[in-house]
Amino acid sequence: MASTEKQSRFSLAWLSILPLLGWWLYGLFDLDEGYYAAVVAEMNRRGEWITPYFNGKPWFEKPILLYWAAKPCIALFGEMIGPRLPSILATLATYALVGWFARRHLGQRQATRAILVMGSSLIVVGAGRMMLTDPLLVLALTAAFTTYWESIVGDWRWRWVTAVSLGFGILAKGPVCVLLFVPIAGVTAWKFPELRPRMTRGWTIGTLFLLAIVATWYIPAYLVNGHTFVQQFLIEQNFGRFTGGDAAHTVTGIGGLLFYVIILAVGMPPWSFRIPDAWRFSRKEPLAFYLKTWALVIFVFFTISGAKLVHYILPACPALALLIADELEFSNYSMRKMAIWTVMVSVIANAVFIAWYRASGQWEMHQIARYVRDHASSNDVVAEYGIGKESKDKGTMKPHLKQTSEPSALLYLNRTVIDTDHWSEVASAPGRVWLITLIGADVPYERPAPGKVLVSVKVMPNMNRYQLFRLEPDSPNGLRIKVQVPTGSR
Repeated sequence: MASTEKQSRFSLAWLSILPLLGWWLYGLFDLDEGYYAAVVAEMNRRGEWITPYFNGKPWFEKPILLYWAAKPCIALFGEMIGPRLPSILATLATYALVGWFARRHLGQRQATRAILVMGSSLIVVGAGRMMLTDPLLVLALTAAFTTYWESIVGDWRWRWVTAVSLGFGILAKGPVCVLLFVPIAGVTAWKFPELRPRMTRGWTIGTLFLLAIVATWYIPAYLVNGHTFVQQFLIEQNFGRFTGGDAAHTVTGIGGLLFYVIILAVGMPPWSFRIPDAWRFSRKEPLAFYLKTWALVIFVFFTISGAKLVHYILPACPALALLIADELEFSNYSMRKMAIWTVMVSVIANAVFIAWYRASGQWEMHQIARYVRDHASSNDVVAEYGIGKESKDKGTMKPHLKQTSEPSALLYLNRTVIDTDHWSEVASAPGRVWLITLIGADVPYERPAPGKVLVSVKVMPNMNRYQLFRLEPDSPNGLRIKVQVPTGSR
């Protein structure tokens, strides 16, 4: 009987994988994952491992770990499976860590529940299905926080794993992971003085491990790029974002204070509605306090941070899942209901992402990009014109975000492009130019450039957002505009 129940719990835990499946059914989204994928594609073309490049220029918006993880994935599995595979694997590893920790300190049934809470939380699934740095950061921080607790209540040598995990966290998203870890450890030490003697051992060697991991990229990146690396990455992307330097992602006033309350409410239903009960339910102290501190420090840190994005709160989700799982077990919440919701989230995730991909028009851009990649010669120039139009920055949670170029197209084009709002840059490009632009863009059809003609290329019957042209030497008969319908176009 016990064996049957154990097998049943094991099967239920495996359901958590379902909502992550299907990530290969749609292409990449802009903004974030489009940039990351384009960077990896260019690094692969260059054979580069140290300096991230975006469209021909160094691009230090994020550290290197995602790029290192995605480079072989894209090279081996292609443009549909490869880009998001690191996030999928990191999310699954986080599920496993949460289950392992729950089984050791809460119980086997709580382990199953915690995995199901993680696997059926929309915010966790949503980020896990995208090419983002955050799933790798969440894995690193979850490993750091869980092994640190193990080092306190068990073998102190787990602290070395903690330090290694923090090192990988720095490679995933920068020094922010240390800024999150220190107050969590400090508050725990303050609350439980009897644990303080067990918190000090092993940090000298652990710090060396951390620095050695960080040095694998930070030192060569500085040696190769010097001041550019310091200014763009350390100052602008780390210190600048926290202090509000990233205006596009800044939320102020009451909206800023309630931002992550709302995100958790809509990102973890129905489990988010059980957070108050789980918070009050403290069956196992000091573990419950440690988990609450873990979640609360992350919540407060990003609430007071100048820059805010939905997925910043993700590192708090494993701690919340563990607290919620223990309360669900105490209240004897039906595991069958948890399994049903997990399956529903699987359907919701695929339906929403596929619909979003189609409605955004990005699928159309990606079809055009693939066509150009397959038909343009190595000597041809590709230009995106009038796509990254300038507009007033409205910021997060405002009606209209700044319209930008389509960075994900660079993955499918697999080359650098001219990205401009100025026709003169297109007209002065040498040789044949493949021109991708918005329908209705200000294109000089009649006289595009001296001695050249525009050829309209129809990639598919219904193109509602974008259009494709070739700018090439004028035809002998003087025809200025002509339409080419590719064989086999859809």
